[in-house]
Amino acid sequence: MSTNIPALPRVLFVDDQAQVLDHLRVHVSEICEPMVAQSAEKGLEIFKQYGPFAIIVSDQALPGMNGADFLAMVNRRDPFCSTMLLTGHADYSDAMQAVNEGHVFRLLEKPYSPQALREAIQAGIRQRQLMESEKVLLQETLVGAVNALTETLATVKPLFFGRAQRVKRLAGEIARYLHFPHIWQVETAAVFSQLASITLPEEEAENVFQRKRLIPQVEKLVRQSPKVIDHLLGNIPRLEEVREILNCLMVSEEPYQTDDKALVLQAYEILRAALDYDYIETEGHDSEISLATLKGAKKTYQPEVVEAMSQLLHKSKTRYLVNELTMSELEVGMRLAQDLKLETEMLVAPKGTDISRHFLQVLHNYESCYDRSPFPKLIKVFVKEEEIKGKN
Repeated sequence: MSTNIPALPRVLFVDDQAQVLDHLRVHVSEICEPMVAQSAEKGLEIFKQYGPFAIIVSDQALPGMNGADFLAMVNRRDPFCSTMLLTGHADYSDAMQAVNEGHVFRLLEKPYSPQALREAIQAGIRQRQLMESEKVLLQETLVGAVNALTETLATVKPLFFGRAQRVKRLAGEIARYLHFPHIWQVETAAVFSQLASITLPEEEAENVFQRKRLIPQVEKLVRQSPKVIDHLLGNIPRLEEVREILNCLMVSEEPYQTDDKALVLQAYEILRAALDYDYIETEGHDSEISLATLKGAKKTYQPEVVEAMSQLLHKSKTRYLVNELTMSELEVGMRLAQDLKLETEMLVAPKGTDISRHFLQVLHNYESCYDRSPFPKLIKVFVKEEEIKGKN
């Protein structure tokens, strides 16, 4: 009978002296899985290939790049990794600067004692666990709130928040495909990118949505959108990066073209491509033409983002089929394959809207207000292919 033994936390040690690395491994092998590198360059290779790591411990005096700069690069790529710096007295001022700038979780003075090293490693492991727990709690709380907000506003502004749902889904899938570390930030930014629509006059909202020529008063409102959104989000904690992504999108990406803002810029590139794709598709073009239009556009998109979108859209063709169903046959998990309108031509939900419990309740509420159903007898929806096969 086999038993599953929990894997030890993975720790990377970086030092140019092989003997030091051997000693480090011996002292901590019982409490973690140690890996080693003899340069910052090799450390980054191992970090990319075998990460994530609970902790990375680096000597300050490395050839080519000092330990503080190396750990700063690690911190930008994985802010939840506990970073530690081994330093002697000669390097103390540089090490303290790294601590003050937030790149280093703990300093370890040379010569270190094995007991102090083990205690520091255990503290670093706990630190990562705490940060990841907080991350999960934050994401679940924020994502749940954003989902509720989107579903509610989709009934008030179906054009814009139908788009928010579609773009959130596509941008999130691209982010997952590219292994982006903060998917919830991309998805949240996608929803909030449409938030200013609630301030638009109803008679002009469709012109804004379709990017048509606007009257001067509405143009002024649209230009104020970045300030409106930033003001609304400014009262919500932990959304600083989301605000920066939206600032990239609506104002300028130039201030964020720095190494420490690389993730913000990548999130912006994902969101920009997803939004532009959705705009082209809502003009009535199929997915292949929409994607080809992006590839041939004058403004360039990151090649890896377009390639990810291409792969995902190709896969989606084999996963979903269009089916015509009555209102009573609609189920959670399906997706509208047409604009859903009342007999009066009032739009209730645009093509691409996810059918959720909330959405079904909204449809039921509409039907309750009429003597007979105000919706078409048959509604086109996207249904997962395996679900159709399972029912046949």
